[in-house]
Amino acid sequence: MPAKATLQDVADRAGVHRTTVSLALRDHPRIPAATRARVKAVAEKLGYRINPLVSALMQSRRSGRAVKHVTLAYVTNYPTRFGWRPPHHDRPNFFPGAVARARDFGYTVEHFWLAEPGMAPGRFCDILSARGINGLLVGRLPPGQSALDLAWERFSCVALGLTLRSPALHQITENHFDAAVQGLLRCRERGYRRVGFVFTEANDSPRVGNRWLGAFLAHQQHLPAAERVPACPAIPADEAAFRTWFEATRPDALLATHARPVVGWLKRLGRRVPRDVGLIDLAADHPELGFAGVYHDPAQLGALGVELLVGLLHRHETGVPAHPSEVLLRGEWRDGTTLPPRS
Repeated sequence: MPAKATLQDVADRAGVHRTTVSLALRDHPRIPAATRARVKAVAEKLGYRINPLVSALMQSRRSGRAVKHVTLAYVTNYPTRFGWRPPHHDRPNFFPGAVARARDFGYTVEHFWLAEPGMAPGRFCDILSARGINGLLVGRLPPGQSALDLAWERFSCVALGLTLRSPALHQITENHFDAAVQGLLRCRERGYRRVGFVFTEANDSPRVGNRWLGAFLAHQQHLPAAERVPACPAIPADEAAFRTWFEATRPDALLATHARPVVGWLKRLGRRVPRDVGLIDLAADHPELGFAGVYHDPAQLGALGVELLVGLLHRHETGVPAHPSEVLLRGEWRDGTTLPPRS
């Protein structure tokens, strides 16, 4: 499929500056009528079309006022309208960060629920197109769902998180591998020598767990044999499986995909956190709970999604990308109270 003509292509063919092209296509009186007509003819011949979203964004920047009718769609598909956000869901909420960053660019972000009663994919896409909405931010999908079927070729699209696997869109997500590495290095610095890994509950996306586990297994290869601890084999573990594994391996610290269940399991084993066992929460979605771990600010993730999406709109890039990219947000270590230095 041939590449779409750009503003620069029109400028080169017409022999004028790209600013002249921009003004001519908007019928600016500063440009002579003859030049406007010539530029429009070249644009028509090349098949160049003004992207209304980008045009509105430029207008917003020039005037310093937000253009309220320029909207990006935040798409969710939970069984209930707001099942994707607190208090209905305890995973990070990317929406507020997306809204705030979009406002900086002169956009608004509006939530659209795919599971609206009577809604079908074709009708959903028609509604967005009728409203002039060309940019989609796809929010986290519910557990067990990994695919969406929309007319992607009509939109510029970015997925937030790793739950959407089909189609493969550009994605913004946390750097889970790095989070586990940061946790393992903190354990070593603080005197823990036998660090274990446990899946404590199913995650929205198996790929998240694989990245945490991959970092753990890579780290194990560099340890003396006496300090290597096999990961808890149950995925996810229940209390009985955890007890069997813990008593066999005796780790002095744990990386847990979600830390809250582990505290109770250890307590019933006669072990206290952090007196007997250090604990790192890999999800670390709730720093207010006091667990040590790496926190990824969901507002930053939402903002990054908007920035990537605006770039796609600028470049007129629509549909499923031939070479999808993944932008990783590096998290911030939070000490909490569950990984003190060992005496």
